[in-house]
Amino acid sequence: MHFPGSHFARTSFCVAGVWLFAVACLAAADLPAARPTIWVLGDSTARNSGRGHNGQPVEGWGTPLADYFDPARVAVENVAHAGQSSRTYYTLPNDWPRVRPLIRAGDFVLLVFGINDGSPPTMARSRGSLPGLGDETVGVARAEGSAETVHTYGWYMAAMATAARDQGAQVYLLTVTTRNIWTNPRVQFHDATPVGPLPPDYDPKEDRIERGTGEGRYTAWTRELGVRLHLPVLDLTNLCADRYEAMGREAVNAFYSDHNHTYGPGADFVAATIVAGLKAFPHSPFLTLLSTKGVAVPAAAAKYVAENPPPAP
Repeated sequence: MHFPGSHFARTSFCVAGVWLFAVACLAAADLPAARPTIWVLGDSTARNSGRGHNGQPVEGWGTPLADYFDPARVAVENVAHAGQSSRTYYTLPNDWPRVRPLIRAGDFVLLVFGINDGSPPTMARSRGSLPGLGDETVGVARAEGSAETVHTYGWYMAAMATAARDQGAQVYLLTVTTRNIWTNPRVQFHDATPVGPLPPDYDPKEDRIERGTGEGRYTAWTRELGVRLHLPVLDLTNLCADRYEAMGREAVNAFYSDHNHTYGPGADFVAATIVAGLKAFPHSPFLTLLSTKGVAVPAAAAKYVAENPPPAP
């Protein structure tokens, strides 16, 4: 049955619908894309609290790192956990099991462990992972009576890195944070403090800082893991160590409460060093995300970074 004016009504409704759809599309186009997030996964060198030996607050580098990025373009989430190894961070419910579901496509993950991985995993309370990158395991009895299968450092790092990459994040491996432990052929140090008076032939130019835990093995394992997984690696260990040795032991010692933990200025120095390293990657995706403070940081030399792209098909 035909009603007068029905054709006009239908036509008007269709035109109005098209107009509303167009307006909605334009409005959606004007909305800013969701900001990516830079996730910081690490230990107390990245996130810390409390006060150090001189009474001043201690801080990890993941806290001041946010100052080097534009909050309108990217969020920085420091989800590092003091005292953890790759193994315990992967296992504890409030660490990796909580963080993993929050990582979205387009995010960035900075993954660094190795400070607390070295102790042998022989007791329920030990934090250590097995050394190396292999598939070896060992069973450990937990305090409540359950059993835990402990894997290698490389296994835990690979598990977190590949899971984040599979979720669409860009994962960057950082070699272990440099510790404030020094040597000199003519002087014995406790961390960075001379044991006894300095001898007449002491030469501060001969001071050398530790380059990675486990006599450098964790640094080497992280670089090798990047090659195996085709993930970019920032050699934070040697980048920071080179800068520290150029500054001198006494200046660096003022950054630290002990051999691991930095005060605010030390944390900021390490954060700036990491930004310099991230800027050194060819076509670095971080360049467009920086704040004015981050833009002002010169890029590090290319020798400190490795892209590790997959082989060409």
